[in-house]
Amino acid sequence: MTSTFALRTFVLACLGAAPFAAMACRTAGTGDAGSTSSPSHLLAQWLAAEPERFGDVIRRADELRLKIELAVVTPDGDGVPTLERHSFDAGPEYFYPASSVKTCAAIAAALRLRETEATVSGGLPYGLLTPLRFHPLFEGESIEEEDATNLDGGTLNLGHAMRKVFLVSDNVAFNHLYEFAGNAYLNRAMGSAGLDSTRIFHRLSEFRSPEDQLRTPRIEILAAGASATSLPARVASPDESNDGMTGVMVGEHYYRGGSYFDAPMSFGRKNYMSLRDLQDMHIMLLRPDVRIPGRGPGQGFPLKTADREFIRAAMAGTPGASANPVYAREDYPDDYSKFLAPGVWKVLPRSGTTIRDKVGRAYGFSITNSEVVDERTGRSYFLAATLYTNPNATLNDDDYDYDLADQFMADLGETVTRRVLQD
Repeated sequence: MTSTFALRTFVLACLGAAPFAAMACRTAGTGDAGSTSSPSHLLAQWLAAEPERFGDVIRRADELRLKIELAVVTPDGDGVPTLERHSFDAGPEYFYPASSVKTCAAIAAALRLRETEATVSGGLPYGLLTPLRFHPLFEGESIEEEDATNLDGGTLNLGHAMRKVFLVSDNVAFNHLYEFAGNAYLNRAMGSAGLDSTRIFHRLSEFRSPEDQLRTPRIEILAAGASATSLPARVASPDESNDGMTGVMVGEHYYRGGSYFDAPMSFGRKNYMSLRDLQDMHIMLLRPDVRIPGRGPGQGFPLKTADREFIRAAMAGTPGASANPVYAREDYPDDYSKFLAPGVWKVLPRSGTTIRDKVGRAYGFSITNSEVVDERTGRSYFLAATLYTNPNATLNDDDYDYDLADQFMADLGETVTRRVLQD
């Protein structure tokens, strides 16, 4: 991997260069675009070419933990789609992926449903909309089998949870997917696809002990015309952590349970997935026909076609256009949960553009993991990016500079779309 110091020095040289020198920087060594380990300087060149937009972010790239992965879908010599890849990587290794890992749970839940279906005698007609019943696991809980937001029968099911996850990043819906898959199964499913950096430890917005986060309840699958199939309660083994990574101690102060701590906050037992693996997960899910350089032909997810298409549709949707569940447009604009969209739509018409994505935001970290498709030409790219905006270095005080993150993501979406799909 290109060193952070070398990459930052290269970009700052471009930012400070005279016009002709800057042009030289923008055409300097682009490296192996198909490599999985040697990122090119192309993204650095593009950012340096627009100092009025990106200059401050680049100068603070280490502090902001700025990381970007761009994968442009291109035909290979044999006609099979492949990827031209470019990376930018600054700051410590660790970043908190927040809600971007919800895609992992959607994939793993669909796989576990079909695996269960295959092992039940008689081949019960399971589907993503098959009703589920979640039994109590912790004190104070009760049976869950209804979802008032589901206008099609009011049942709790995987498909409706997926729609809520991708439309508005619903945390309760994610937790249901996480519990259905089970912690160990979820991580194993990602590992089987070659996404070895995946370490999903916990639910979201449900604060429990690390041990309780690895417990999942008994769940019944209520297929029509058949006896309920029961998935037993499970407990995963806490055999990993992020403690070997740089940057796992975040900030300088934090709040927890109403108490103030004058020390960095440990993310050793927080969820993690590298930005490259997050992006490759989306490529495997959304474009299984694409050859990913450095990965074997057998890697990916053995999803049923109907399940894959269901998830693809959910990721492409906008809350205001959803018929089930229904969301008020004034509360959920079309760019809700689509950080790149404001910039992309400055270059391409909304009606001819598809953005399938999963974003995340928490603890000052903002993440996008997106596919952008120009439906008029069929050209497309995948873009994943993360940055950390926390000026006072205090966590859990809800004082993060997300306006900076929003502007950066929109500008990045516009620049990459113009460079890749227009120019």
